[in-house]
Amino acid sequence: MTNLASLVEAIAKQALGGQNNSNQQNSQQNSQQSNDAGGLGGILGSVLGQLNGGNSQQGQSSGGLGSILGSVLGQLNGGGNQNQGSGSSFGGGKSALLVAVLPIVLAWIQKQGGLQGALDKLTKSGLGGQAQSWVDPNTAQNQNVEEQHVEQLFDDQDVEQVANQTNESKQNVYAAIATVLPQIIDSLTPQGQSSSQSEANNDIQNILNSLNIR
Repeated sequence: MTNLASLVEAIAKQALGGQNNSNQQNSQQNSQQSNDAGGLGGILGSVLGQLNGGNSQQGQSSGGLGSILGSVLGQLNGGGNQNQGSGSSFGGGKSALLVAVLPIVLAWIQKQGGLQGALDKLTKSGLGGQAQSWVDPNTAQNQNVEEQHVEQLFDDQDVEQVANQTNESKQNVYAAIATVLPQIIDSLTPQGQSSSQSEANNDIQNILNSLNIR
């Protein structure tokens, strides 16, 4: 088992807890509903429902990554997140933006052929040292990755879609990816180099299935 589900759940719960005071009661209600629904899928459903003002079903009919992004991102900077401030890195929706970029990062790992392919890509891109710190369970802190490196790795069209739908700058979206990527690689390698590649890849697919709320 990897720690990916625990990481995604933690980010999702942060997003639920980050709603403004007027949404606090709904947050608690949706959180209880997510527990009743059974685990991570329900929690993510609560996040999506709040981000989309309760209309999370609308963006999901077509399926696929675009649908996932549409569901997550819908109205991230709309009426439900009035507490955003222009002075902070991602505004009041920082945790929600981290949820929004999860599908991009997980799909990117899949496109590289899975965890090992992603690690190879990072090494070839000059990020071998950073990636090793994310994999090594004995490393106290993950090394940061610069946004310019993230820009070279990820599809600009995916990032632009997130930026447009959240009314965030592309720089903020890249910053969110730079925040999440080390955490995801870390969570996929709890036993370091000896972590199971097949388990990691299966868990990635399971999370993507959960993000595409049915």
